[in-house]
Amino acid sequence: MPCIGSVCIIGGGIAGLSSAIALSRIGLTCEVFEKNDAKEGAAIGLTGQVVNALDELGIYDLVHDAGHPFSHDSQAASLRDSTGNLLNAFPKPKTTDAKLGVGIYRPTLIKLMTEVAKGLGVKINLEVTFTNIDNRSDGVTVTLTTGQSRTYDILLGADGISSETRRILFPHIPPPAYSGQWSIRWMAPGPPIEPESWYSSSVGRMGFYALPEGPEGLIYCPSVFNVPENKRMTGEDVYSLFSDLLDSMTAPAIVELRSRLKPDSVLIGRPFNWILLPQPWHTNRALLIGDAAHATTAHLGMGGGMAIEDAVVLAQCIKEAKSIGVAFEAFIKRRFERVALVVNTSVALSKLEQQNASPAETMAVIGKARAAIAGPY
Repeated sequence: MPCIGSVCIIGGGIAGLSSAIALSRIGLTCEVFEKNDAKEGAAIGLTGQVVNALDELGIYDLVHDAGHPFSHDSQAASLRDSTGNLLNAFPKPKTTDAKLGVGIYRPTLIKLMTEVAKGLGVKINLEVTFTNIDNRSDGVTVTLTTGQSRTYDILLGADGISSETRRILFPHIPPPAYSGQWSIRWMAPGPPIEPESWYSSSVGRMGFYALPEGPEGLIYCPSVFNVPENKRMTGEDVYSLFSDLLDSMTAPAIVELRSRLKPDSVLIGRPFNWILLPQPWHTNRALLIGDAAHATTAHLGMGGGMAIEDAVVLAQCIKEAKSIGVAFEAFIKRRFERVALVVNTSVALSKLEQQNASPAETMAVIGKARAAIAGPY
């Protein structure tokens, strides 16, 4: 029997829903509170060990069928110059027995996870969050924006990089740090374009891969720019920067994408911020997971994957432990070094990019980190 019975999860994104699914599968009663009800978003690539975590959650096949599986010889993570010449090919896996990584539209993933969680009995409350957390040694009482108060055995803060839960539970922790870069993401309409890859110019770099969304399909286009000072950007600023990037490249694939960019295209521009919460990530009966504890820049493409792994490992630790304290300590012991590697390597890659490091130097750092992360979670 698990050492707890009821769980309050603050945050209904990837970390929160993964946790709800994983903990429900070991017999816990989970309730999720998500302050937004957003239906928009970009995409996420789920590769490496996270595919096994998805399998443990019981949703890998659903994700595979709803997304874009990356073949074992996919070059979507390779790097080309502005004209399309290949600079660095992404290394092929040593074995083709592993499950395929998948790229998936975030709203599709959230919808899929929500349906699975509800099927397991999870109660999901949208546009509701907390106004107070009474975190004691014998339980957690949460006062909600609805005016109600509810008590649970534990609370999980899964509310992302700007976590309000983290601010309340760990008020001494400084806010996330700025990396010196911005990301702009675009869901381009239309059929696939080849070759899928990353392309680089003096303005920035952009990659893309197709997704099976809608009647015509979508293409996920993430891009990265050096912006030394973290200044506020308007929608016009974001559009101007992104269109300048496309205009700086002559590769046929990018030229085709440029023809699909319209003045009213939706671009998601965000600064690349990061945080790695020192140990421990828990106090009394409350624990932080996912981006609330370890938000990273996207240079390794593993932020969402680490959150999913968190959920699976937490369920394993709770199932095996005789007390909540033991479960939380076991969780931190298994997770900290792994997520620290992802965060620290991603920040280092951001700095290398800002220093105009060679593609070979960058790929060497990526290869070393991926080799380490290839081990079990």
